[in-house]
Amino acid sequence: DLPPPPALDDSVKPQTDEMIYDDVENGDEGGNSSLEYGWSSSEFESYEEQSDSECKNGIPRSFLRSNHKKQMQKLVKAAKDGTKDGLERTRAAVKRGRSFIRTKSLIAQDHRSSLEEEQNLFIDVDCKHPEAILTPMPEGLSQQQVVRRYILGSVVDSEKNYVDALKRILEQYEKPLSEMEPKFLSERKLKTVFYRVKEILQCHSLFQIALASRVSEWDSVEMIGDVFVASFSKSMVLDAYSEYVNNFSTAVAVLKKTCATKPAFLEFLKQEQEASPDRTTLYSLMMKPIQRFPQFILLLQDMLKNTSKGHPDRLPLQMALTELETLAEKLNERKRDADQRCEVKQIAKAINERYLNKVERSFLQLYSKIIFALY
Repeated sequence: DLPPPPALDDSVKPQTDEMIYDDVENGDEGGNSSLEYGWSSSEFESYEEQSDSECKNGIPRSFLRSNHKKQMQKLVKAAKDGTKDGLERTRAAVKRGRSFIRTKSLIAQDHRSSLEEEQNLFIDVDCKHPEAILTPMPEGLSQQQVVRRYILGSVVDSEKNYVDALKRILEQYEKPLSEMEPKFLSERKLKTVFYRVKEILQCHSLFQIALASRVSEWDSVEMIGDVFVASFSKSMVLDAYSEYVNNFSTAVAVLKKTCATKPAFLEFLKQEQEASPDRTTLYSLMMKPIQRFPQFILLLQDMLKNTSKGHPDRLPLQMALTELETLAEKLNERKRDADQRCEVKQIAKAINERYLNKVERSFLQLYSKIIFALY
């Protein structure tokens, strides 16, 4: 049985009782095990609105949109074709070692070049595509093949539920709140509450296209790692999720304050919750992006443990796990940076307030002396 999705405060760590990763040769730089660097897959820590630490002047990156038909066809075709080029690029990056992760100059250089490429391709995804449906299990499969099929089914089901949750946030809450008159939330607050949900949904819509294509040919291919690598190695995924996580506590604070000051808004939230089949609250739906990558990591760890050495999916799964764990760690780092900046601002504000209070008291004392002297 697969483990349940992790709770918010738990840490999802790589297995220690079994070597999940094989050693990967790093070419001229020598070989190193992926476990050597001690990456963990802990969940994101705390949530407050701050800008992305890698953005210039603290300004979040914007996602470029274009309705160009050829760009849309190119992006969807890449997802359907299994994104072999993405796998080869990531394979080469892994063989070069972790230097591009550990060296700031290489990070900045690679990030700028990849960002320019992705900004030229990133567009709104609003298209109908076949769902990922696993065909009936054929006869004569080994026990390992059966287990891998069940894990794949869990990936498909959990991703469908996750995308449905993102759509519910936008369709049940964001859309009616933006259209109703009078408005419960100003345009600025509305943007704050639902910040980056659309971009996250777009990333996973593309992943669903690639996943459906791979699931349809599973019995002849039996590979899933390369789909994860190609779908989640893009910097636009990191940007969307980090900005969502950093903004989470601010979004929740806006909702709480509005519920306290506008009873009609609280009633609206209750009605939407009661109308949903599972009676899920808006807060629970908004928590799902926070938990998604730890869930992915657990599923891929199970898949890798049930993938024998020499299997064509072994290396792609290792790279996929590395990619997701690195992504989770980068999100943690950006969150810590944002928290530190927020703490510094709060300290500076407190110091300024104390100084102003002191100046004000001195002025009042001087004013009192002048008044006393005059009268």
